Amino acid sequence: MPRLLPLLPLLVVLSLGASRVIEGQPLADPAANGASGLKARILFQSNVLGEFEPCSCDDNPVGGLAQSVATIVDLRAAVEVPTFVFDAGDRFFRHDLAAISQEEAARRLKAVALVDAANLAGLDAAGVGGLDLGAGLPYLQKLSQRAAYPLLSANVVDHEGTPLFQTSALIERGDLRIGVTSVLPGGLWMDRYETADPFRAAKDEVKALRAAGAELVIVLSNLGLDDDKKLARVSRADLILGSRSRDILPDAPTAGRTTISHAGSRGRYVGDVRWYAEGAGKGPWLVGTTQPVRADGRQDAPAASLVARLLQRLADPRLGVEPLRPGDPGHPGTKETR
Repeated sequence: MPRLLPLLPLLVVLSLGASRVIEGQPLADPAANGASGLKARILFQSNVLGEFEPCSCDDNPVGGLAQSVATIVDLRAAVEVPTFVFDAGDRFFRHDLAAISQEEAARRLKAVALVDAANLAGLDAAGVGGLDLGAGLPYLQKLSQRAAYPLLSANVVDHEGTPLFQTSALIERGDLRIGVTSVLPGGLWMDRYETADPFRAAKDEVKALRAAGAELVIVLSNLGLDDDKKLARVSRADLILGSRSRDILPDAPTAGRTTISHAGSRGRYVGDVRWYAEGAGKGPWLVGTTQPVRADGRQDAPAASLVARLLQRLADPRLGVEPLRPGDPGHPGTKETR
């Protein structure tokens, strides 16, 4: 019986309707490793899954595309150091199979809006997740042409082994140089592509990025949290920003010298990794947390306009198909010629 006593305060809190929102570490808090001197900030999202509206939860609802963009913009403005923004994968679709229907047309419209919102948020790069290929490789390649940022994958290749996306990127901001690559699970074989061993691909790209002068190397991983621990050991990256398993990590763990950060799903949180100039032990000194995207918070005006247009198109049963005009073939007032 005594073992039940520690649970009583928790039960009381839950009965009072405690918020389910997980708070992150404020920027002003001292880092757990004693680090100081903020050098850069790294923001990211993962597992957005085609979502653009806030959750319907009653207690402190979170999420929303316009709110996510505003959160990223505001977090960037809060510091006078270089800020880098990424997406760790599974951004565009919730399902991994395309459907030829109005539902498929709707989710493709959402995917376009998510590309445009990422442009507004100033994304530096996005990783290709398994679900991002859910409308097929050609469609994802078309989306990549619309994006102002590169879609990265080190292990999506054709059947001759040639990469089908940019494998990595070297990003310079201020006097900092960051390298980033991306992997998704291996062993997939489709008509137009396959996925190679993600661990070997990540290891090779990390080595190449360091040789190119990257001071910090990041892997955008679509492997899930358990495999991210192995990825940390094999790749020897400094930071892994993960998707697929949809974990929320307000206190990012480490595997060896690698920090692993996950930011939940459906655009409800922004991952927030702080890179410090000093700290205990051997660097780089990274502290990772997550920040909730509050549905009642500020909305980015251009992103809110984008969402409004999207909702208007989704409300059209024809999903934006242009109506027939007089003179068009098939219009009731048009005489057919044979």
